[in-house]
Amino acid sequence: MSVEQAVAVPQYNWDTIPERTMRPGVTQKVFRGDNVVIGLTTLHPGMETAPHRHPWEQLFMILKGRITLHIEEQVFDCPAGTVIRIPPNALHWGEGPREEDGPALNLDVWYPLRPDYAAFTQYQTDRFSPDAAGV
Repeated sequence: MSVEQAVAVPQYNWDTIPERTMRPGVTQKVFRGDNVVIGLTTLHPGMETAPHRHPWEQLFMILKGRITLHIEEQVFDCPAGTVIRIPPNALHWGEGPREEDGPALNLDVWYPLRPDYAAFTQYQTDRFSPDAAGV
């Protein structure tokens, strides 16, 4: 039986994680593990929409505010507390919040790890598995 060497686990805070502008009205902070990535996204009224699809399963959550989410032909009103699974390769997009609702805060989880998002986690000092994508 082997004993693995203890690894220091760093602590992070959303307030200090670098933010990127995805497109007008949409900013995002990204955090990853070996096999999963999460994004904390602020969606502003009047944001630019971007219908898209990707091969990753996505768990979509609205933490604050309200938006309209489209998945293929379905349309969802998403107030705070909404949780939806977006299947891989499904066409989806969000409409920005109404002016009177103010910005919305969205948390997404993608599995498996999106290698295209790994570049946005270079601030992380974690020791990722050599088999993890994006290292």
